[in-house]
Amino acid sequence: MFSLDNFASKFSERETIKKHYFIDNGFLSIFENKGRGALLENLCAIYLYRIYRNRLFYYNKNIEVDFIIPEEGYAVQVAYSVQGDLNTFDRETKVLVKLAERVPVRRMVIVTHDEEQTVEFESGKVIEILPAWKWMLENEI
Repeated sequence: MFSLDNFASKFSERETIKKHYFIDNGFLSIFENKGRGALLENLCAIYLYRIYRNRLFYYNKNIEVDFIIPEEGYAVQVAYSVQGDLNTFDRETKVLVKLAERVPVRRMVIVTHDEEQTVEFESGKVIEILPAWKWMLENEI
């Protein structure tokens, strides 16, 4: 297992409140039964952790964003699908837009199982929706 700190927390909270991931999705399948979305998020966590290590955080302060790399200005949200349910699409995009209002973010991505599109908001913010395989290839280690 490995843990991520909350970027929005005070130092003392960073040491006590963490988000945990399994280093292998096989372990997650054995211990948890949260479905395909949890497996996809864990896969993305493993992938990002291999690249960024201690520079990788999650964000949780009235909104929750799965992954943020502050020094890169890069935020990643994970959802198995955003196209079938308008509520899911709104929830996943709104948290990234709100994050960009609080933290300098240059790139925002929603990683999905197999969906792809680009969404531009009136504010000028752009969110890329990418299938996991394509996102991993473009960020190849």
